[in-house]
Amino acid sequence: MKKLFIGRSILVPYLLILAIAASRLVFTHPYNLVPIFSALLFFGACRPTREYGIVVLGLIGLDIFITTHQYGYRLAPDQALTWMWYLVAVNLGAVALSHKVTVRRIVGSSLLASISFFVASNFGVWFAWKMYPKTLSGLAACYVAALPFFRNSVVAELLCSSLLFGLARYSQTVLVGARLKRACS
Repeated sequence: MKKLFIGRSILVPYLLILAIAASRLVFTHPYNLVPIFSALLFFGACRPTREYGIVVLGLIGLDIFITTHQYGYRLAPDQALTWMWYLVAVNLGAVALSHKVTVRRIVGSSLLASISFFVASNFGVWFAWKMYPKTLSGLAACYVAALPFFRNSVVAELLCSSLLFGLARYSQTVLVGARLKRACS
């Protein structure tokens, strides 16, 4: 599949991010079944770089609200890693998926976003919080404790990325092709 083109519908990536963000406010998501990185990969593949700040800052604001108001926690330094990974994911979508979209690239980008976030965010938890001893065994315990969340996160990201890019491709070929066929008959 070549470059993603979603036609005049520039709002689709924005609406997708908004829907996922709203779902984080309304629903509880057991075990990290929130495909935020899929939406960011899709956004990066579809929208120009100058628009990334809008989405990333919006997600940061939502995270701050959820953390402080909905969960009642204080902000911690490890959250900066999460916010940086929003930017990493949207840029990964631009680099890996904006010019040529293949199943291999979609799966690879989704896995890279999920695995790198797992490694970085859990290192941040180990480093910033006093939940685990500051030893290699403490770091290992932190990663082991996070494995159930990681498994579900990877599944959510792979399924959602496949669905998003698959639907985009479907709308590009089948729906546009059907309109052209009707217009030419």
